[in-house]
Amino acid sequence: MKSFSQLTKEELCKTDNSRKCCYRAEHLGLLLFGATITRKTIKFVTENTDVHLNYINLAEKNGLNQEIDKSTEKNSRIISQNNDRVLIENFLYDLRLIDSETGVIRYRIDEEIIKNECCRRSLIKGAFLAGGTVIDPQKNYNLELVTPYMGLSQDMQRELTKAGFDFKIINRKSKYVLYMKNSDNIADFLSYMGAYRAQMELLNIKIEKEIRNDFNRAANSETANLFKTINASVEQVHAIEKVKKNIGLDNLPEDLREIAVLRLENKEMSLAELGKMVNPPLTKSGVNHRLKKLIEMAK
Repeated sequence: MKSFSQLTKEELCKTDNSRKCCYRAEHLGLLLFGATITRKTIKFVTENTDVHLNYINLAEKNGLNQEIDKSTEKNSRIISQNNDRVLIENFLYDLRLIDSETGVIRYRIDEEIIKNECCRRSLIKGAFLAGGTVIDPQKNYNLELVTPYMGLSQDMQRELTKAGFDFKIINRKSKYVLYMKNSDNIADFLSYMGAYRAQMELLNIKIEKEIRNDFNRAANSETANLFKTINASVEQVHAIEKVKKNIGLDNLPEDLREIAVLRLENKEMSLAELGKMVNPPLTKSGVNHRLKKLIEMAK
């Protein structure tokens, strides 16, 4: 059975960009968060079949049509690799992944590549497909993007902030983790990337949780009040029985005798219910006042 994260990625892989600039931006996100890049080879690794097929499709659209698909069942990983050095170098310069001065590969996001909002959205989508996870909302609320590169995590945080999302960064086992834990923000983020079905599933689960929690709180409160009523009634009955034995109810003032008899005959009733049976009716505090007198008398 597929996880919530896998189903979310499956949905995202079915959404298609309509602009060439967005193809390039999404491909960049996939590469930065899921590939090993050198000037001689690009190796993309994933365990998700849908993400793998999406990567192959984008690679072809962006001119890497000599992609060699090397699928392996080992460790459930799927590897796609391209070894055309000339093609790769031109492609990396186009994505500004090669430093023009040093010639070194940089896992950084050049803002010029994603100057349009549609491209930023596509970059973030690609990054999530390659390096993101979202926890099943039945268990918890947490969405993460993981990379081993500090500079890339900072660049991505910058772009996420521009898109309106507040991601925090923590260091975990030599990885930089961008994360978000607020359910409403996660739902908005899923919608932003185009995972509308996943967003609705999360919101439905959240509503169910809130209804269940409200019911449990109400039930717990009702149970607590019931126990409080029972305990109070037991104390009152014990006191009245003691007064009855030592003094006799007929020797009590009329107001105390009346409430004592009613309590003995209606041990399960609340104070408010007892008050309605008094002639004339008493408020809850009035009944409580008389019963307290009886308890003091018993002491």
